[in-house]
Amino acid sequence: MKKRLSEIEQGFGQHKNNGWKTVILFVENLLLEYPNDVEVSIRVIYLLHNILVEERYSDDEHNMIAGLLKELFDKSYIQFSENAEYLFFIGKILHIAEWYFGLDNCNLALACQKKAMEKEPHNLLYEWAYRFSVSDPNEGYLANQLVENKDESIKYLEEKGFPGFYVLEHLKMSNESYLKQAKRTNLKT
Repeated sequence: MKKRLSEIEQGFGQHKNNGWKTVILFVENLLLEYPNDVEVSIRVIYLLHNILVEERYSDDEHNMIAGLLKELFDKSYIQFSENAEYLFFIGKILHIAEWYFGLDNCNLALACQKKAMEKEPHNLLYEWAYRFSVSDPNEGYLANQLVENKDESIKYLEEKGFPGFYVLEHLKMSNESYLKQAKRTNLKT
């Protein structure tokens, strides 16, 4: 299951029409096989979302993928709305093309991230994500702590497929911005 998801995810970024109907059938069957698996739901949501915003597809495929994404989000949100991991990852993806989720703004994205952080108050990754999303000045320091200390969160993200790599990319960018700012501050003193 995860191996096939990873194979599909590795094909991202080619921006060509891959005939997504077989992928759609695969994820529909995967969701039937693992209806209570939060990681499967997260990865399928990210997969479908990425296809819609980054890849090429036919009009029919667009309608199928967009419909499935919205249906899966609605169902999974009801099912996993108390799961911190789900809230964390969904809160990150809802910021991008929120209309595919039936939303008009990013308020739910922030609410999900905040709730994940509150459910696990000692989870620096969840705290960083929320602070990053609200442009809190401390987000860079938290990113630096996670990246420089090789926090277990890095390994965790690396094991989560495309959703993890997506978040890890933002975490590393946040850390780089923090380091550049720190260097500029040190040069001024």
